[in-house]
Amino acid sequence: MLRYLTRRTGQALLVLWLAYTASYALLYQIPSNPISVRLADPDNPVSPDDAARILAYYGLDRPVWEQYLGSLQRLFEGDIGFSLISGERVSTLVAKAIPSTLQLTALGLVFAILLALAIVSIVSLTRWESLRRALELLPSLFVSVPMFWLGLLVIQLFSFRLGMFVAVDDQAPSSLLFAALAMALPVSAPLAAVLMASVQAVYHEPFVEVLKTKGVGAIRIYLRHVLRNSLMPALTVLGITTGELVAGAVVTETIFSRPGLGHLTERSVANQDLPVIQAVVLIAAAAFVLANWLVDVVHPLVDPRVRTTPAPKESAT
Repeated sequence: MLRYLTRRTGQALLVLWLAYTASYALLYQIPSNPISVRLADPDNPVSPDDAARILAYYGLDRPVWEQYLGSLQRLFEGDIGFSLISGERVSTLVAKAIPSTLQLTALGLVFAILLALAIVSIVSLTRWESLRRALELLPSLFVSVPMFWLGLLVIQLFSFRLGMFVAVDDQAPSSLLFAALAMALPVSAPLAAVLMASVQAVYHEPFVEVLKTKGVGAIRIYLRHVLRNSLMPALTVLGITTGELVAGAVVTETIFSRPGLGHLTERSVANQDLPVIQAVVLIAAAAFVLANWLVDVVHPLVDPRVRTTPAPKESAT
């Protein structure tokens, strides 16, 4: 078990390093030195003294490899740079924005899981064939709907038509609920599809027929036996889905005019604030890595076979 976790942790750290290196190469090592160009812009509110300190901080007069190693050292120290627009530390800007995004992401994840479980449970337990067929089509419908279009539809219906929340800069719980719902619908689709296929496969296992012959009720069979044995593929998809929620939160926050990483990213892209953009990229990569690492940790708890490695067989001579 320890060797399994060590291997997974090493893979997660490798992915984070590759994501940081790729973002550094794409954002910083491009012609015309984008940091110097941005700071030299007369419309930039950063003062000349702050601009000089930022240029010295990034060591743009040194070779590329020294700049990269210096950025890695600062990253390990928890220093992710300064904003080229405000001169503030990027960590300060992220710390202000990330609580709202985490709140939206967590609620969206809860909605996505509950929606997927509800669809799969009704499909598995209902006796109405028409209802079953209709619900089986929902994952395909949800996954085909763009998140930004669904967000605009929610605003049009529940804000403009029904007046249930304010579409612009509304911090009320109702705005959070509708934003999370708009984000959860397309994200729940792959989770429901994989779980539904896994449940149907488990229903064809011989032990299910044995339970039926013993007179065990359908609901008990589903909850205590079928659903539990169907969770492994769904957990893998859940790890990917959680990472998608962070990226989806950026789009959803922009559409619903909510403060958070989405608003911060939109402003940074418009103003070419490269250190902030790189921090958002790193946060998104970390969300993917952390979610999948947690899934890897949970896997052995759900399926003990993952913890055991079969001993090599000796060849007969």
